[in-house]
Amino acid sequence: ELFLVAYPWDLPAEDVGGILDQLRGEVGVSGLTLWVAAPPTAQLRANPRHPRVFRTRGGVFFQPADRHYAQTRCQPIVSSWVTMGNPLAQIAKACAGRGLNLRAIVSAAAAGRMAERYPEFACRSAFGDESRARLCLANAEVQTYLRAMALDLSTNAGVTALTLADFDIRWSDADDLHGGAPLGLVERSLMAVCFCESCVQRSQSAGIDVEAARRAVEQTVNMAFERGACEGTQIEDFFAEHESLAEHRRRQIEDLNALLRKLKEACRCDLLLERTAFDPPADAASGLDLSVPSAVI
Repeated sequence: ELFLVAYPWDLPAEDVGGILDQLRGEVGVSGLTLWVAAPPTAQLRANPRHPRVFRTRGGVFFQPADRHYAQTRCQPIVSSWVTMGNPLAQIAKACAGRGLNLRAIVSAAAAGRMAERYPEFACRSAFGDESRARLCLANAEVQTYLRAMALDLSTNAGVTALTLADFDIRWSDADDLHGGAPLGLVERSLMAVCFCESCVQRSQSAGIDVEAARRAVEQTVNMAFERGACEGTQIEDFFAEHESLAEHRRRQIEDLNALLRKLKEACRCDLLLERTAFDPPADAASGLDLSVPSAVI
């Protein structure tokens, strides 16, 4: 099968049928993978449509059914771009009329402005800094929100599969840090480890010395100011030397596995997982139970 990944604005309502006919006839696509819950995006469009650079603060690009989200304080943010219509329904109808499968792709942790609106549900660094970009997938409210979205989208007419992107517990703000200490790969990977209230409580309940884990991160990052970044050290070796930190991270992977199973139960269609979502620490990817989803892409 050949699926084309697209955003809803790539298929404007007045021309969605013609674009799909061209993709099927000239490219040979058998389906469409449509972003329906995305991070902030700036896209330079290949065609000369106005605006040529399309910007969105992200969010969900469909009209969520409120009844599915009644059990959580974490509510999806509908992009202002779609408040006057329902592009998902229009595109799904056009795909069905042409025998094209439709997959919906969702950013699990980084959709829109969710972390800014709900800082109490966001990831936190070892220094206590709230993420501006990512929710923590260990948080119970966030998990309920994702299960609701899985049910909402998988019962939406025309959606044949749900794809999860950004499926990790990670303080991703570390990627954008500049100035100060010359952070290397080890320090940035350690800064990415989440120490939000949910993660701390879960690890403490499992008998893990979370403070020791936090100190290992803090001391290593602070040392970079004095001696420079760790050179010649692999992140796997660092975790092997700091048992509490390794256990804290393993517990987060266990939470991700449990969430995958819950999402699989809630989803009424195939569940796919985007493997490129896994970021350092390197040992994080190896712990996910990839047999839980229907497929891995």
